[in-house]
Amino acid sequence: MTSGPRLAVVTPVFNGADYIVETARSVTEQLRPGDRYVVVDDGSTDDTRARLVAADLPIELVAQANAGEAQAVNAGIAHAACDIVGIVNADDPILPGLLDAVRAAFHDDPTLDAVYPDWLKIEADGRQLARIATREYDYDVLLGQHFCIPGPGAFFRVSVLAGEPVRDARASLISDYDFWLRFGSRGAKVRRLPHVLATWRLHAGGATRRGQGPRLALQKIETIKRLLGRSDLPQHVRRLGPQALSAAYYHAALVGLRAPDTPALRYAVQSYLLKWRWAEPVEATQRRAAGHLAYAAAQPLSGWLHALASPLLPARFNRQAVLDQTFGLDPIPRKEET
Repeated sequence: MTSGPRLAVVTPVFNGADYIVETARSVTEQLRPGDRYVVVDDGSTDDTRARLVAADLPIELVAQANAGEAQAVNAGIAHAACDIVGIVNADDPILPGLLDAVRAAFHDDPTLDAVYPDWLKIEADGRQLARIATREYDYDVLLGQHFCIPGPGAFFRVSVLAGEPVRDARASLISDYDFWLRFGSRGAKVRRLPHVLATWRLHAGGATRRGQGPRLALQKIETIKRLLGRSDLPQHVRRLGPQALSAAYYHAALVGLRAPDTPALRYAVQSYLLKWRWAEPVEATQRRAAGHLAYAAAQPLSGWLHALASPLLPARFNRQAVLDQTFGLDPIPRKEET
């Protein structure tokens, strides 16, 4: 094994007893001397803490009153006091080899600021649902197409943010994307690790976005507006502003596919007013689709009619299959808070 820099892993957890030991063990089995693993118990009311203690793993357990994912992550990073950090969700175990691959990447290229692997989408019981090959990093795509390219298993240099918090509570539903926008705007050098080394678990306990459609849509827009309002934003990034806002309004409108109380029509119109035509190439999953916009704008009627017709339609046209065509709209979206 190539020697490399020490790493820190931070796991925020709130009532995560079902999966926390599995996840913690997946991390601790890969630690090397000098590494740190900090688990922040964000005021759990179940037996999360008891299970961690009983597992007797080499973790640093930090307890705090419930304050949400952003504060839990920021507290864990401050406690770890390490420059290269990865945030691992309590229910998303990492796969063998991740920490060694991260360590080797930073060792081989000291100018590197972040890395991220491919990953598996898994069921609640750990069975594989899909193998996700991530896109090569491109900040113009990340910002201009509203595409959070890095996913689970990513590691980054905290120092790139120059003291700015890693998590911003104002973007609680899209905290990963908000982070990568701010991180990348500083000219960070980010590289994909072309190996499946992490997981993302789909399960009922992670459904914290349900009933929060309008809030999620608004955060997509406000996050971009905050970024574009920064005085330290490089000019080449600022020039992407109209495209980035147009994409943000479009993806805010798409929230209406699942949340009928989202003002999808208003957001769709704003997207076209900001940028009538997007410059090619556009990733297939991020491409503006009039059909999806019409479906979202016609909710809840379109959803009701589609649900009624689904048993009569070919499988690829049933309601779930159509919704799954749109990136980021999994049946149970990524967890918001600890």
